[in-house]
Amino acid sequence: MMSFVRWVLFFSLLAFFFSAPASAKTYQGQVIKVFDGDTILVRIKGHEEFVRLREIDAPETAAHKKKGQEPWGRKAREFALSRLKDRNVRLQTADRDERDVYRRLLAYVFIGDAFLNREMIQSGNAFFYRPPIQGKYAAQLEEAEEMARKRGVGVWDRKNGLKESPRDFRARTQREEGLFSSFKRSSGRDRNNRSFQEQSVPPDKIVANQRTMVYHLPGSPSATRVSPKNRVFFDSPEEAEKAGFRRANQMRNADPPIADCGLGIADWKTGGKTGRLRIEKTPTAWADLSSLSPPC
Repeated sequence: MMSFVRWVLFFSLLAFFFSAPASAKTYQGQVIKVFDGDTILVRIKGHEEFVRLREIDAPETAAHKKKGQEPWGRKAREFALSRLKDRNVRLQTADRDERDVYRRLLAYVFIGDAFLNREMIQSGNAFFYRPPIQGKYAAQLEEAEEMARKRGVGVWDRKNGLKESPRDFRARTQREEGLFSSFKRSSGRDRNNRSFQEQSVPPDKIVANQRTMVYHLPGSPSATRVSPKNRVFFDSPEEAEKAGFRRANQMRNADPPIADCGLGIADWKTGGKTGRLRIEKTPTAWADLSSLSPPC
């Protein structure tokens, strides 16, 4: 009898550990930009975060003179913009800092009680994306896609619907996700194969980035990551700000402190381990963060 009780307790504990989210978190923020149907910029407690709507895949928009999946990419962005412009949102993550390979925060997005991820799919403006590890609302989103398909709305229009999924489109055209493709680098090197980290900067100078229009204080690790062609030096913060630059945000309570290079992206610890991020919209389920340290 005692042996049976032990087995019951063992399997109960096992079920708990596998079913409970490791460190899910909720964030409150304000939307300040909508890039496309599945990527937005949100201000959270004074810093800016790129947010990727979890478990959806919206049609690609035109970017960098490359064709998109129009008109569906434009329609998806317009729908998201109509729901999100200047709105306050609640973000739910499956893990505390679950990010994709472009370092965007993966989140379920809520506007009041409205669940935007589901609205995007149910309206036919996005597809359900099945990640390696499904989140809390995956079943709802998959059901929403089935409803949209049966109704023939949006990308599922029986006559003029989208003939190629965004994922297949990216693979065929060998393109990444527009604006964010520049953040995914195999290394932090310039055209002469020199590491940006190896190119020192004057220790007493403020280093500004004329591309992002932010500046880094003396001694900041992010200063060495600014591409030499974009560097502007100043003697004081006042001088840099007078020239139109702003100080790079720093996320609080980070371990180690995280400089955002003015773009809200940085190196992260996830799940207690350094250098691994959950990713979506890529062939593999994990990426080594050591190869994802782009220059600012």
